[in-house]
Amino acid sequence: MRPRTRDAASAVLIALACLLVPFGVLAAWATYGRNAELPRLRHQLTDPYVPFELAGLWLPVSALALAAAGIAVAVCRRRAVTATSLGTALGGAFLGLAVALGRRLTLSDLHELHRPAAGAVYDTLTATLRTVSWLLVALGLTAAAATRLTALCARRRRASEAPVADPAVRSTRVRA
Repeated sequence: MRPRTRDAASAVLIALACLLVPFGVLAAWATYGRNAELPRLRHQLTDPYVPFELAGLWLPVSALALAAAGIAVAVCRRRAVTATSLGTALGGAFLGLAVALGRRLTLSDLHELHRPAAGAVYDTLTATLRTVSWLLVALGLTAAAATRLTALCARRRRASEAPVADPAVRSTRVRA
């Protein structure tokens, strides 16, 4: 390779490596460079579980960041916190419903003899999901109730701090 072409190729590879670091491709490239195992590189590049591993980490983080940004730019923050809390509780309820529905659909296709064992395995694998779904429902409803309670307390405080008109003071305006 010519020096100019080699520099351009190196720059492209570095830029590509920076883009593909989250996908684990850089590790695959390093493995390929050391061992020159093309089938292993292809397997790492075409692994169908890589998107799920990324979504498992970045989807909750992005949801939390977007919720915080939405609350930060909201005109009425109490209302935004209440809506976000109720949305979180609803999302947790949908997650629990999806786990229960998935269990039912998975076990309905099995023979009667294998259902108890498969149900135990399914319950073991989805125990964390069920716990998280109940946690989301509980935290969402608690946060929504706390936000509403603070709104009521603030409304009462504002009403009690309002100036009261003194009935003994007479008006100085002339009545026509």
